[in-house]
Amino acid sequence: MVLEYRPCVVAVFTNKDGQILVCERSDFRGSWQLPQGGIEPGESALNALYREMREEIGCDRFRVKKEASGLIKYKFPENLRKSIAKKWIGQSQVWFRVEFDAGFGPDIAAGDAEFVSCDWRDAKDVVAGIIDWKHDAYVEGLTKLGLLS
Repeated sequence: MVLEYRPCVVAVFTNKDGQILVCERSDFRGSWQLPQGGIEPGESALNALYREMREEIGCDRFRVKKEASGLIKYKFPENLRKSIAKKWIGQSQVWFRVEFDAGFGPDIAAGDAEFVSCDWRDAKDVVAGIIDWKHDAYVEGLTKLGLLS
């Protein structure tokens, strides 16, 4: 069986200070990442973005500022034990730069418990803190969105 890339979306929330929202995973405490999720069969990337953010960070009150050109891919490491790595070789992502609507923000208590906390960080800190096998994808995505040079 030949594995394929899982189609996904990534939300890069920015605030008025140019910082980026990162979230701490509940299954790997101390591991921070951008909110992201899979695109279901027949679903558009934009619809997946709003659905996934409702599920992951408990808020779908935001607007898209920019969509990165092209797909950004990364492979899962061979030693990844999670079930997702048994079904997919990696992820193929559509990256979006987004901003919360006024008066709204992450409400992880209303989400699906994937994350335990959120924080706002500078782009270089986001890249420095990401797990090594996602590093190049993060650099590419943040660069395409004009957040990293």
